Amino acid sequence: MLGSSTTLLLAAALGANAQTLYEAISRIPVLSNFTAFYRNNEAFANLYFKNESNYPITFLAPDDKAFASYQAQFNTPFTDVPPQQLLDLLQYHTLVSDVTKSKLDEGSAAGLSVPTLLTNGKFNNRSVGVSMAAKFGGDERASGQVVFIKGENAGPSSKFRLMTRQDSVLQSSVRSGMSSDVNLTVLGDKEGVWSGGRFHIVDGLLTPPTLCKDTIRDAGLSNLDNALNRTKLWDTLDSSKNVTCLGPNDKAFGDAGRPDAKLNETALTGAIMFHTLPEVTYSDYLKDGQEFKSLQNGTVRVKIEGSGKNRTIWFNNARVVDANVLTHNGLVHVLDAVMVPLEDMNSRASATPSSTPSATETRTGTGTSAATSSAAGKSVIASVGTRAWTWIMYMLVGALVGIIE
Repeated sequence: MLGSSTTLLLAAALGANAQTLYEAISRIPVLSNFTAFYRNNEAFANLYFKNESNYPITFLAPDDKAFASYQAQFNTPFTDVPPQQLLDLLQYHTLVSDVTKSKLDEGSAAGLSVPTLLTNGKFNNRSVGVSMAAKFGGDERASGQVVFIKGENAGPSSKFRLMTRQDSVLQSSVRSGMSSDVNLTVLGDKEGVWSGGRFHIVDGLLTPPTLCKDTIRDAGLSNLDNALNRTKLWDTLDSSKNVTCLGPNDKAFGDAGRPDAKLNETALTGAIMFHTLPEVTYSDYLKDGQEFKSLQNGTVRVKIEGSGKNRTIWFNNARVVDANVLTHNGLVHVLDAVMVPLEDMNSRASATPSSTPSATETRTGTGTSAATSSAAGKSVIASVGTRAWTWIMYMLVGALVGIIE
């Protein structure tokens, strides 16, 4: 049971305004389709939204645009969704926390990963970490698949879109599976409170995360797809639990000389393992100077520069250009460079000046650097030569195996 002052204040507010979710949403014109859906499925809806838990929930209510978009995309109305799929969607729209404006304000600099009620193993082959469990009330409560909420002050991402509602209090977006981002209208206490918790408005239906294979291909990471095909690692990756894939984009593979095509299978397997972490690393939990051991047993160090819209995350020499691409078993952080081993960064930090963070530096940067990690990767290649670059890649499996064909 929650005992915080925030929960007590919310309980008082709910007691003063003990309206059902149906009563609350029926007062908002843009939720007319969801209101009709609730009314036509009243027995199911009342059972689902009864919320007899010891903590408030937050429901992300799809607006009329969301219903129209779903029908246009799938050529079928949302009301015809099969029962199990409907339950999965509603669970994924239900956050296991009282997500208020103040919480979004607090997390706006880095975004906010929030667990949902979706625990179906098809979409949630992951376990909750210690920090997330502590933040959201324990392992059981925080065990569902997450969404990533990004406020107006969080760092940039090319796929995030923003909207405002005249009486809303914050511009935000919600990321779900398949790199899907929908606009979030955050409601205040006057509109967004019901007897079971809170609700906000989204302009699209969320997409439950799916296999890494489908997610990476949908994200257009064709060279990474090629590397995983050549190494026959797709099945292993998709069946593993709690995975972070640090995935270079196609330009990064090109800058590195197309290792997905030129390395032999053994070396390429090592490179992929070096870019894979055996735990889920949501960006809002990353800290400057934090280190991880990859599946190849190499060290990967986090560098964070700036804050808010200027917050930039690096893994070794590679900058994150699209964070939190959610999968059923973890996530992908898309990088602008193929990662260089930490030891190589240390040995060359003084010889190759650039704005790429060195492996030994842990101070928070200013976020004002304009240089990219792909440019730094090019400088490394230029300074050590093609054969030496090949040697660096082969070190990922602990041996020099030859020259790139």
